[in-house]
Amino acid sequence: MAWRDTLLQIREELADLRAKRRTQVEADQAEIDRQREELTQLAGTLGITQLLEEMNATLLDGKGSIERMVSWEPDDEDEEPMLDDDVEEEADVITGILTWEEGGELELAVDLGISDEGTYLQVNGIDIRPEREALEQALVEGFRDELNL
Repeated sequence: MAWRDTLLQIREELADLRAKRRTQVEADQAEIDRQREELTQLAGTLGITQLLEEMNATLLDGKGSIERMVSWEPDDEDEEPMLDDDVEEEADVITGILTWEEGGELELAVDLGISDEGTYLQVNGIDIRPEREALEQALVEGFRDELNL
């Protein structure tokens, strides 16, 4: 086989390989987008932000602050997606944090994410069932723990 023919054959193989890779990347991205949409919907169904706002209004007279972070959305400050040191680079997570001052800064954090094992929900690092009732109970317990009640 002549040099030029070999190069043309390799070019065809490369085109096929690149097309397969592009198709796989598109399929992977579609799955990631689907999982992220499911997470967003679940966060809304659970009412994470609303529960934290209600706790802030009722228990802290609105003196706390609530922050919501979505790992795949850019942060306003740096326009890069949020990636904490303790969160795997590929992890998708929605985090809601209620912070307040009471003899020091206290925090109640809710993480809803997807890992290799599936969807998880945590309050202050403790795994709970991804259900509204379980979340409400965990938030009350987490609040009490923060205040040592």
